[in-house]
Amino acid sequence: MDETPEELEQIRREAAAIDVHHYRKRFRALKAIGLGAAMAGLVWLVLVMLDSRRNPCERVRDHFCGREPTGMACASYKGIWQESVEDESPSMRANIKSQCQSKIDRLKAEDGITVK
Repeated sequence: MDETPEELEQIRREAAAIDVHHYRKRFRALKAIGLGAAMAGLVWLVLVMLDSRRNPCERVRDHFCGREPTGMACASYKGIWQESVEDESPSMRANIKSQCQSKIDRLKAEDGITVK
């Protein structure tokens, strides 16, 4: 040990300034960011799944009944919605739902109306 007491004191100060947990803190921060992104993705996925699960005929019915509750379109889409839920044939229910989805697409394309 050829260091002088001043050099030893300088080495001790430098050693005390070293953060031995620097990488642990960095990886914790990265884990927190990753977890937050994963949770945001999970929330987004759940919302998309809930929205896509909703019957398109129900969406069209709600749209027309929201605009004019006693109107002819509201009454007809109430019946169509009931058929899309209660019909015995799965292929017929799917056909009715696809027609309602095409109505939603047509409203969006032709009139610029977004059906929620």
